[in-house]
Amino acid sequence: MTVLAHEVAAVPSGAATVTSADQETAITSVTAAVAGDVEAALALADHQPAGEASVRLRERLREHVRTLAVPAERYADLLPESRQKDIATATVRFARKVARDCGTDPAIALRLLAKSAAHLARYTDLLRQA
Repeated sequence: MTVLAHEVAAVPSGAATVTSADQETAITSVTAAVAGDVEAALALADHQPAGEASVRLRERLREHVRTLAVPAERYADLLPESRQKDIATATVRFARKVARDCGTDPAIALRLLAKSAAHLARYTDLLRQA
């Protein structure tokens, strides 16, 4: 499988490092890299969705969604025509929409952004495994 430069750049820093074939390769799950923000967002949504930490976290999740949408979309494009492809394509489209505007309720915004980032991270991991 070929990984394009923009796909590597789209992965959150610290999530994955791929070195040349002659060097040792270290690959960390993108899902694991995003998991901390997802977990924090879901907890804050229940307890303190409008605080300053929540605002910063929503922005970080928006950035995760924007960057992970590129490789997640590539993963969806590589799937054969099927219900799975339709779901993956719709998930990427919805995640981008959520990143642009997720309404005014901070708790709902945290949950939507967290789940969107988690799904896109999973698709990015699946692209790497392909």
